[in-house]
Amino acid sequence: MKLTRRAEYAIRTAVDLASQPPGQSTLSREIAERQEIPANFMVHVVGDLVRTRIVHAARGSGGGVSLAMPASEINVRQIVEAVEGPIALNKCLLGHDSCERRPGCPVAAVWERAQSSLAGVLEGTTLADLVAVSTGTAVDKESAG
Repeated sequence: MKLTRRAEYAIRTAVDLASQPPGQSTLSREIAERQEIPANFMVHVVGDLVRTRIVHAARGSGGGVSLAMPASEINVRQIVEAVEGPIALNKCLLGHDSCERRPGCPVAAVWERAQSSLAGVLEGTTLADLVAVSTGTAVDKESAG
C-alpha cells in the first residue's frame, strides 16, 4: 500500500496548522509555500479537510484556515481518510459483500491483522505528536506510559 501525494499534503497541511498558535488562521497559500504544496493540490486538500470538519475556513479580511479542534484530538488516520476515504489494504476489507472469495479465503485474516495494525498506528498518532517530533519535544509514548 502506498499513500497518495494528496494524503501526504493533507498531513503536511494539518501539521503546519497545528504548529500555529491555537485559534490563529493562516492563508492556504502561505501553508502551500511553507510546505511546498502545489496550489492545485492545496485547494482540494483544504476542501477535504474542511468537509470532514478537521479544519475550519473563514473567508474575507482576516480569514484563512485553522484547526477545528485541538491538535491532540486529531489523529493521522482521520486526516488520511479525509482525503483518501476508508483505509483498506485489500478490497475484501471494504465490507462482507466486496469479495465473493472472502468466505474461506486463506489470506483474509492476514489482511485484517495488517490493516488493524496500520489503523492502530495511525489512530495512535496525533497532530500534537507530530508537532512535538518536528520541534524536538517528543516523548516516547511506549516508555512514558
